[in-house]
Amino acid sequence: MNHPASTDAAIDSILKDLLLVLPVFRKKLLPMDVSMVTGNLGRLHLAVMGMLSEQGQTATELARTMALPKSQMTPAVAQLVERGVVERQVDARDRRLVNLSLTAHGRVLLEEMRRQVEEHIRGKLSGLAPEDLYRLSDALATIREVVSRVQG
Repeated sequence: MNHPASTDAAIDSILKDLLLVLPVFRKKLLPMDVSMVTGNLGRLHLAVMGMLSEQGQTATELARTMALPKSQMTPAVAQLVERGVVERQVDARDRRLVNLSLTAHGRVLLEEMRRQVEEHIRGKLSGLAPEDLYRLSDALATIREVVSRVQG
C-alpha cells in the first residue's frame, strides 16, 4: 500500500478518495426507490429520522449535528411533524426548548425503510466474490474505527 509522505499529503489523498468513493457508494448501493414506504420523503427527512431514532434533540442540535443551517432543518422537521412521523415536546426543565422525537409511526416507517435498504444492498453485494466481501468488510471496519476518532 502506498502511503503519502506527509500529513497534508495524506489528507489530500483522503479527500480525493472520499470524493470519488462516496458517489460510487451512493450510485452502486443506494439507487433505490423507497418512496412507497416513505411517502416520498427525501434523503434529508430520512436522515433526520435516523438521527432522532438514536435520541431526541432540539432542531438546533439536530442542525448542528447534521452540519445544516437551521433554515433548512426547520421546514424538514415541520413536514415530518405534519405527517405524524416526528413530534415536538416542550422541555420540562426549560420551556423555551422544544425537543423532537420520532413517533411510533415514525419508528415503524424508519424500520421498514431500513429493512428495504438492507435488502437492496444485500442483493447488490451477493454478486461479489467472497474475497471481495471480506476485503470490503475489513475496509469498512477500518474506516469506522478511524473515523470514530475524528474530532467534532
